[in-house]
Amino acid sequence: MSEQASGIERLRGKATGRNAGTAYGDFVWVATIPDRKPPSISEQSADIFSKLDHLLAQLGSNKKRILSATVYLSDLNHKSAFDEAWCTWIGEDSRHWPQRTCVGAQLFGETLVEIMLLAIRDDPNSVDK
Repeated sequence: MSEQASGIERLRGKATGRNAGTAYGDFVWVATIPDRKPPSISEQSADIFSKLDHLLAQLGSNKKRILSATVYLSDLNHKSAFDEAWCTWIGEDSRHWPQRTCVGAQLFGETLVEIMLLAIRDDPNSVDK
């Protein structure tokens, strides 16, 4: 469900006090964790990438329009496996690679990864979607 006030579009999240995504003008912010919590970083990454694709689309963007990404890992020993999953998801075309940082963080429960993105909305005149 999307709500709009003062030109700010907000996608309701599951948690009280937070939204799943926000857009203002050409900018889109999305933060999420995986819904499924299998013990594998690869499986949680696949789940979170699917959610990000969906949230970005709801706000009129896509992964090729990401400007920056902050990745929080519960264990930095998972970084190599996450990097492999990230590269598969983000694609081989370096024109679409965002700035990205990856940091270790204490995450809740069995969550291994959380991602915060800043993207821009799709340009209706662009042929590069």
